[in-house]
Amino acid sequence: MALLHDDLRTMNTRANSVESIVVPHGQVLAAENKSVVSQFAQKERIQIAFYNENRKLIFATAGKEKNTLDQMDGMHQSGDSLIYIKTLKNDSRPDVSLKITGPKTTIVGLNLVYFFFVALGIAVLAYRDYLVRSYSRPIRFAARMGENLLEGSYNMIASDSVKRESILRLNLAMNRISDAMHELHRSYTRQQDSMSTLIENIGNGLIFIDGVGRINYVNQTFKEDFQTSASHWELADYHEVVPYEEVRELIDEAFETKEKLVRQLQLSVHIERKHFDVSCAPVLNKHNKVRGIVVVFHDITAIKKLENTRKDFVANVSHELRTPVTSLVGFAETLIDGAIDDKELRDQFLHIMLHEGRRLQSLITDLLELSKIEREHFKLQLSQVSLSNVLDSVLFMLKGKAEAKKIRLSHLQGNEGLIMGDAFRIRQIMINLITNAISYTPENGTVSVSIHERKQEADFIVADNGMGIEKDQIPRIFERFYRVDKARSRDSGGTGLGLAIVKHLVEAHGGRIHVDSELGKGSTFTITFKKSPSLIG
Repeated sequence: MALLHDDLRTMNTRANSVESIVVPHGQVLAAENKSVVSQFAQKERIQIAFYNENRKLIFATAGKEKNTLDQMDGMHQSGDSLIYIKTLKNDSRPDVSLKITGPKTTIVGLNLVYFFFVALGIAVLAYRDYLVRSYSRPIRFAARMGENLLEGSYNMIASDSVKRESILRLNLAMNRISDAMHELHRSYTRQQDSMSTLIENIGNGLIFIDGVGRINYVNQTFKEDFQTSASHWELADYHEVVPYEEVRELIDEAFETKEKLVRQLQLSVHIERKHFDVSCAPVLNKHNKVRGIVVVFHDITAIKKLENTRKDFVANVSHELRTPVTSLVGFAETLIDGAIDDKELRDQFLHIMLHEGRRLQSLITDLLELSKIEREHFKLQLSQVSLSNVLDSVLFMLKGKAEAKKIRLSHLQGNEGLIMGDAFRIRQIMINLITNAISYTPENGTVSVSIHERKQEADFIVADNGMGIEKDQIPRIFERFYRVDKARSRDSGGTGLGLAIVKHLVEAHGGRIHVDSELGKGSTFTITFKKSPSLIG
């Protein structure tokens, strides 16, 4: 701004000088003073031009001037040049316009200063970009490394050979964090594996329920004890999936009291009744709120059975032996007292004594047989067995027993049923089941047997239209000496051990028993055997 003001003053001075040359005594004499004006222009290193009243060129010290003046009086800039226009007053003639064109005043080295500052700015920007790159790369690497650590990946290692101390410290810190998290993860995994192994092999069934009643975990022992896959249990409300009302009530009480509870419960598992010590332990937080419930099922069925066996065995055996022994003794005494002389009475008593003796013999035989089967070293004589062939021989043997009660004994069309088993023991299973069906089926009833093969298993099925079994009694029918109808069982010569023998023999074959029954309509026993390996698939 100061330079422009100086230029204006300089141009005004030059215009006054030119005016003093070409305007003597009030008249413009530019044409007469061309040489003087040219010398002045050359001296000042400027260009001078004169325009008439119509702003047309009349004289110029240089030949590059425009023929027409299109600018007003005053200072004008044109690139690196300044143009100064002034109207010269002429007393007797029209006015003349003076145009002076000259260079602007510049400071020496200003362009160099501009260049220096531009170069300095570029250098600063380049250095800034270098700093950004030198810091952004390791920061981006650290961010990516952090993301991998959160995802459980510990394979990234930050460089420890960088020159910048701050970046080196960041890299070393990230490496230490990675090592610490990796070791923490390994320790957590080891503890988790140990805990999982412990839970799965603790020998007790276990369910973990969270604070809102959803089942979070069911261990393998529980699934095996209760013969369920429990595949739909996880994240389900325990009220909806736990099938035992007593267990649900115990869990509800543990939620309410926030105290550990223990109960002995008897629960039905398919055809068995099992005894469990059920423990419910609440998991509390520091505010004494329930975060979850751990439910442990300790199977004490074997202990209970042992206790019951010890208590009941002598009583049951004594009870079962007392009737035939009493009959034998009573009739023997009667014969000794004189009845032996009455042929008709004697024959009747002897037949009764023979019947009771055979009952006693059957009972002792079944007791010995059951004892033999339950021994640890009991082994089956395995071979490939045709269920159909064994069944035909059993039906031939029991045909007379069925006909005596006018029962229709039929072998339904099915498969051969080749399995790996002990033919003698399978025959024993069939005899006991079919005999049992005949005993509990009224006269003119029907007992049907059949064999059905599946991909890897074969089923032996005995169905009758007899008296049937109440649902809550089904788990007990395989217990020793248990009878659905005690009077009818004794009248038919049963010992109460037949189904117990069947159960043990089926389990020895690795098979399963399933019972469907409806009171008053009959029962269906299904024995499932594994097929011979050579025939599977």
